[in-house]
Amino acid sequence: MMTKTRKTLILIFLLLAFSCVGLGSYARIEHWADSTCYRCMLGGICLVIASLVVAMWRPRLK
Repeated sequence: MMTKTRKTLILIFLLLAFSCVGLGSYARIEHWADSTCYRCMLGGICLVIASLVVAMWRPRLK
C-alpha cells in the first residue's frame, strides 16, 4: 500500500517529466537550440527515473 505522500511525489515527478519532454519536443519543432531541446528531454527522462525510484522504494523493516 502506498502512502499519500508517495503517490503525490510520483504524480508530481511524472507531471514534471511530461512537461519537460513536451517542452523539449516543442523546442525541436520550433528549431530552438539543440542543447535546450536535449536538456529538456534529459530532464524529463531523469524525472521519470526518479518517479520509478520513489514507486519501487520500500522502507526497511526492523
